[in-house]
Order: sequence, then structure tokens, then C-alpha cells
Amino acid sequence: MNNLTINLQKYADFLSHPSEEALSMIYDQSGLLVWIDWRECEEDLIHYFNTLLPEADRIVCETKDIDKPRGIDIILKSDEKEMIIPFADDVTDRDSAIRAMQEIINPKYQIRWFMESLGGDTLAFALLATEQWEELEQQFSKSTVDYYFQLITSDSVMFEMSVNEMFELMDARAEQAPNTVR
Repeated sequence: MNNLTINLQKYADFLSHPSEEALSMIYDQSGLLVWIDWRECEEDLIHYFNTLLPEADRIVCETKDIDKPRGIDIILKSDEKEMIIPFADDVTDRDSAIRAMQEIINPKYQIRWFMESLGGDTLAFALLATEQWEELEQQFSKSTVDYYFQLITSDSVMFEMSVNEMFELMDARAEQAPNTVR
């Protein structure tokens, strides 16, 4: 049984009975979630996600010094794709790095933001094969899975959202909570 299959079962256990106890178990499981601090180096997050991927599907991450205020480009490579993370000219950022990682592993895998970490300066992310996320959606409903595990898209804002946007999102989640653990 590989790590992603084990993680699928743990996420299913959580979704079947979301509670404070289940949430604590998710938070305490080493290797289940990727925890990213707002101060994290972007190339480190690629490494964190790679630890969850099977070795054959891991992404190569290279940095290259450039003549822009941000100082570096980060290049991601898989067997099928290669891309430079599209950062602003002056800074690198976690949101762009996570969105790029999602783009390069898609469609085989999906990164999802574990929404119970919303509101902190360290956010949690889950990674499974796309078909495993689809299994969870069939078992628990797409809306329930999306409530707890939000798919990373090209428009996702996680670390770069304003405090007001964060509180609006927290309020919206409170209104739509299926079986919240709060």
C-alpha cells in the first residue's frame, strides 16, 4: 500500500466523522498534510509536495539566477512538462509556486488546500491522485470534499489574500458548513 492510498483512507476517515478529535488526528499525522509557512522558500515547497509523490512522478526543481529584482527563476520539470514559475518581476511567492506545482502534476494528481487551516500563517495542503479525489467525491459528495479540501486552480489565492478576504471566506464557510469541526 503506497502513501497516497494510506492518505486516501485517512481523509475518508476524517470526512466520515469530522470532529475535533478527527481534526487532531489529521493534524498530528506525519506525512499526511504538507504544512507551509508564509515565510517558506518556494523551492522548499516543491520538495515537500515531492515527498508525497511516488518517486517516478516527482518534479525536478531548479533555480537559476536572473537579472530581475527577485533574483531567481524557479524551473519545474516532469517527464512531460517544463515550466518557469510565473512570479512577479520583483518577488517570488508561495501562491505562484503552489499553483505551478499543481499545474505541472495535473491531470494525474491534485493539490488541495485543507481549509481547516484557514486563518493561520501556516497552511495545510493535501495531495492525492485525481482518481482518489474523485472517489472521495463519490463517497462523500463533491460539496463536502470541496468544503474541507479546496482544489488549487490558476486563480487560487492562499497566502496573498488580505485579512478582510480571509474573514469573508471564513464567514462564507461558516454559513455552508456540512458537519463542521468547530
